[in-house]
Amino acid sequence: MLNFKIKKESFLNCLFIVQGASERKGTLPILSNLLIENIGKDFIKISATDLEISIITYCKAEVTSEGKVAVNSKKTYGVVREFPESKNENGIFISFKENDSGIITISYKKTVFKLTTVPAIDYPTIVDFKSEDNFNIDFKILKKLINNVIFSTAANEETKRNLTGVYFVLVNLNGKDYFRLVATDGHRLALAQAEIIYSSKTNEGIYDLLKNGVIIPKKVLAEILKLDKSDSVNILINSNNIFFNFTAQLPASGPSKPLKDLDSADIPIRGTELISRLIDGKFPDYQTVIPKDNYKTSIINTKNFFNSIKRVSLLAEEKSHSIELSFSDNNLLIKTVNTSVGEASDELDIKYSGEPISIKLNSRYIMDFIFNITEENIKVKFNTIYTPFVIEPFTGDNESGDKIMEIIGVFMPMRY
Repeated sequence: MLNFKIKKESFLNCLFIVQGASERKGTLPILSNLLIENIGKDFIKISATDLEISIITYCKAEVTSEGKVAVNSKKTYGVVREFPESKNENGIFISFKENDSGIITISYKKTVFKLTTVPAIDYPTIVDFKSEDNFNIDFKILKKLINNVIFSTAANEETKRNLTGVYFVLVNLNGKDYFRLVATDGHRLALAQAEIIYSSKTNEGIYDLLKNGVIIPKKVLAEILKLDKSDSVNILINSNNIFFNFTAQLPASGPSKPLKDLDSADIPIRGTELISRLIDGKFPDYQTVIPKDNYKTSIINTKNFFNSIKRVSLLAEEKSHSIELSFSDNNLLIKTVNTSVGEASDELDIKYSGEPISIKLNSRYIMDFIFNITEENIKVKFNTIYTPFVIEPFTGDNESGDKIMEIIGVFMPMRY
């Protein structure tokens, strides 16, 4: 029977992390539960799965009796959240006890909650695989890459299953390796890539998979964005699954030890683990969508552009979110006409010296992309009212050579 004491803040954080993998209204009631088990005397392991993605995290605890229990995920999180906050930096420690009848008691002083459990033996086995064929990437970089593309995935349509995830691919440019993420829903495309040092094996295993590209479900990437306080991400991939391990303390020296091979003594350097099935199917040839012709270009202040579109789009049609961008000599007119509501317009000073042109676009798509751009200015590129409209962060007048981080948004104009 599992018994332990644990700091409320730590327990609550671990329970929050796994909530996204607990099935709420699935056909299998067991999936609304999470599995809690001890790892030695100093840690507990909390696992949750909906059979598509699985999340595992580890918490430091004082284990007095070993075992494992499966208990409702949402209710357990809600119970722990209701315990009082500590008024000192040491925090409060709550007690978690299982009795002979399979009832869990979670308590602190006079506050007591009792929860029923389900047999832990019935909980699904979470896929586990080990390999020295893995690589690391800085967590902040991975998070930035995901943030800059995830909104461009398609809605969960079975006919477009290959567009409901993000394409991960390793590309080599000018002798350097870049980790590239691409997402598209058929109307817009977002690409973000960062230079990495790929030090694992080449010409086999994970290297070949990444060179060909794999499609990662949006759901697991959304869970990654909820995480913080991690320095590095260790990634493993096989033909069916991808494994992410987030840790804040990798070994300082000596040969790299695959994180999946660590035993309980290494728990302090294990963080949160996410496992997800890959999406079957072929990702579209996205490179043919990104224009390579010499386009008309304009430099626009990022914040001003976002705020102007946001204001004007208040009166845009609810279904199309349509706005019109009219470029003329150093001027941009942003407007929308809604026959049932009214119209709105705004003007910006920009850098542009080409022929006048008006392009109709989806305002939501543009704002989704610009929202995560941190550069002061953006560069927009366009050609005709029918060809793709491109947005990139502008890093200077002499943009050339290799870029450590590169972000591109491609948008199909709307018909007049």
